Amino acid sequence: MQRFAIVGAASEERNDAKHPFPFSPLVDVAKSREAARLIGVALAKKRCGLIVYDARFIEADVVRAYVAENPQPSDSGPPIVIRQPHADQIVPFPEEQTHPALFDRVADSSGRWEVSFYRSLAAADGLILIGGANSTAIAGQVAIGARVPVLALMKSGGAAETVWRTISPGIDLPNGNEHARMADDPSEPAATRWVEALESQRRRRYAVETGPIVWHAVLASILFVLALAAGFGSHLLPGLDASLAKAMLFAATLMAGVAGAAIRMVFERRYGSGPLVPPSMAITVALGLMAGALAGMLYIVAQPGDIEVAGDAGLRLVSLITVVATVGGLTAEVVFRKLLGIDVLRTNGVAASGDPGRS
Repeated sequence: MQRFAIVGAASEERNDAKHPFPFSPLVDVAKSREAARLIGVALAKKRCGLIVYDARFIEADVVRAYVAENPQPSDSGPPIVIRQPHADQIVPFPEEQTHPALFDRVADSSGRWEVSFYRSLAAADGLILIGGANSTAIAGQVAIGARVPVLALMKSGGAAETVWRTISPGIDLPNGNEHARMADDPSEPAATRWVEALESQRRRRYAVETGPIVWHAVLASILFVLALAAGFGSHLLPGLDASLAKAMLFAATLMAGVAGAAIRMVFERRYGSGPLVPPSMAITVALGLMAGALAGMLYIVAQPGDIEVAGDAGLRLVSLITVVATVGGLTAEVVFRKLLGIDVLRTNGVAASGDPGRS
């Protein structure tokens, strides 16, 4: 089940500039609450879930309308997840008393609302911003930067309007049409389009982020097998010409380098340390080819005497060169940084003999 986080606030009291935490820009309370009601209905009809935080804010209107549509728990659990710090005083939603099976309250052990609030954004399939102030604005920018699907309802005012104005269609995840629809006045057709926009962003994000990684993994697997076949083939094939054997060994370094560069992207994305959108296949191939070839050649030229791929010594050489080329692809930036730091002409002595007055 997809779950969308509801973030925002709408109250006439905070439109007063004398309030300790005033809205800026002002929040259109009537439109915010109507939008929240319509969003709740649309999400329930789509069988999407909610992530909410506090019954004192705008999510109370969303939950009320959502529960009124009589949603049912799914195999993935209750559709409404409440994230709240463990130490905070619990303010239950009224619907928790009448429909307890629809709610799952998750208490964060840190005791700080910021932790439970901002960490929950990573688990959300999208973020819906209605009105709100500073926390809403920060949540919106976090979502935009992390390419989490976002729906900032411009006509609700407040931080949601501010976030809407910062979205760059075509650069950020929402496209131009989705961005324009976020400025529609609340209505049933508009709410349907809003939910469809979130789902479209989610599909687009998944396609962009997983498609290249799948191909990186496939490319890495195929080329690594080919590198092993070429490398060990240069040693094992009987009666192979020496020049052809060395050419096969060099081809193995190229393929191993690309395999290393490609599998590194898969590894980084698997453990969450890589870029949100991986580089193109062409970039991966280019870096891998160069890094693998350079690492392999540096190892080969460092060997004393002639290069022989026959016998036990040849088997060890082929194995080591394949490993070195693969590691070269894995650590491409280290290889290039090392090469850029080599002082080929030894110019440090020339620089030292210059004008002492300029030192």
